[in-house]
Amino acid sequence: MRFTRFVAVDWSGARGPHLPGVQVAECRAGDAAPRLVRSPGGGAWRRSALFEWLAGGGLDEGTLLGFDFSFTFPYVDRGAYFPGAPGTPSEALALWRLVERVCRDDAEFYAGTFTRSAPWRDHFRTNGYLGRRFVRRHKLVEARCQAQGLGAPESVFHLIGAKQVGMGSLAGMRFLLAIRTAVPRLTVWPMDPLPQRGPVAAEVFPRLFLKMAGHGNGKVRSVAALNRCLKALGSDPIRARTVTDDEADALITTVGLRAIAGEAALWRPAGLTRRLARTEGWVLGVR
Repeated sequence: MRFTRFVAVDWSGARGPHLPGVQVAECRAGDAAPRLVRSPGGGAWRRSALFEWLAGGGLDEGTLLGFDFSFTFPYVDRGAYFPGAPGTPSEALALWRLVERVCRDDAEFYAGTFTRSAPWRDHFRTNGYLGRRFVRRHKLVEARCQAQGLGAPESVFHLIGAKQVGMGSLAGMRFLLAIRTAVPRLTVWPMDPLPQRGPVAAEVFPRLFLKMAGHGNGKVRSVAALNRCLKALGSDPIRARTVTDDEADALITTVGLRAIAGEAALWRPAGLTRRLARTEGWVLGVR
């Protein structure tokens, strides 16, 4: 197998320094149980602490790193990320740079300033504000998820309710740009072509691995349910008394990555053109 280590990050776009919703898990090639990676400083992870851990040696040459947030906004449906907006980016890397430039004063990779700044705010729906260009758009891979019975996350432009994912995605774009800059050998797939060696980061959708494990639509909130999923994905069980749903998502995702990483076809899904890769990207594991 090309990868020997698998790291999954259950992400959060919340504001604040310490974020209980951020959970990190890892496992090695084989069938050994995964483990949670705790913040070096103790307590809940800070996004800056996660950045320091990854940039400071958390990415070895055989690492596959999965992030649970959308790497980009929809593009192909309208031929633009922000139709009608002057200076709208034309590729993912330019989008990340735009978000960073607008939000550079937001601490801890937060990105709330972006959704309040003209002309970009016109494309979002937030509490108390409906942008005049707002459309509940989705990426092509999200439509593919729905067609395959995986469900689909909320539109990144709809920032209301518990299911909203846009704030996490915006924060994630800042994080991707920073870690890609700090670790030049890191490939962000599929925006960057897959190399023969070196660490790779990919977008993941935990629901895909839950379905692979035969779990229903609900969250995993018990060790027994978690271990059933791990067993279905070819992993030994963990030894713990309790587990949160965020911890379970990270643990299942890292084992799921290990289970699919060697499937060559998943790195070349049907319809993933070079243009689509550079604008919208893809979710690893979606066919």
